[in-house]
Amino acid sequence: MQFDQEKIKKRFSEIDESLNEVRRLVALQDKEFWLKKENIAAVKYYLLQAVEAVGSVCVHIAAKKYNRGVAVFGECFEILQKEGALDEHLAARLQRMTKFRNKLIHRYWEIDDAQVLDYARNNLDDFTEFMKTIGEFVIE
Repeated sequence: MQFDQEKIKKRFSEIDESLNEVRRLVALQDKEFWLKKENIAAVKYYLLQAVEAVGSVCVHIAAKKYNRGVAVFGECFEILQKEGALDEHLAARLQRMTKFRNKLIHRYWEIDDAQVLDYARNNLDDFTEFMKTIGEFVIE
C-alpha cells in the first residue's frame, strides 16, 4: 500500500506550527512566562497537538507499510523501531513522549507545570528528528 504523502505533509506542518508556538512561549524568561497561566496552558495544548500529529503519522505508516493496526501510539513506535524505520533511541524517546501525552490528557492534575516547561525547552528535537527520519523514509 502507498503512503498518503499529503496526509503526512499536513501532519508535519501541524507539528511545525505547534513547535513554533511552543518555542515562542518557552523563550520567555521564567518570570514573564509564569505571569500568565495561559502560557503553560498553551504550551500543553501545542505539545498535545504535536504529539497527536506524530502519533497519527506513525499509525498511518504502520498500517500502510507494515499492515499493522495499533491500539496505542507507544506500540506504534515499537513497531516502526522493530521494522527499522526508527532507531531504538528515538523510538524510546517517542514512547516516553506518548506517556507524557497520556498524563496531560488523563491525569492532568498529576502534571508538574515546571516539568512541562522544562520538557518544552529541552525535548523538541525529538519531534524534529522524527520528521526528518520519517520524511526520508516516505516522502519523495
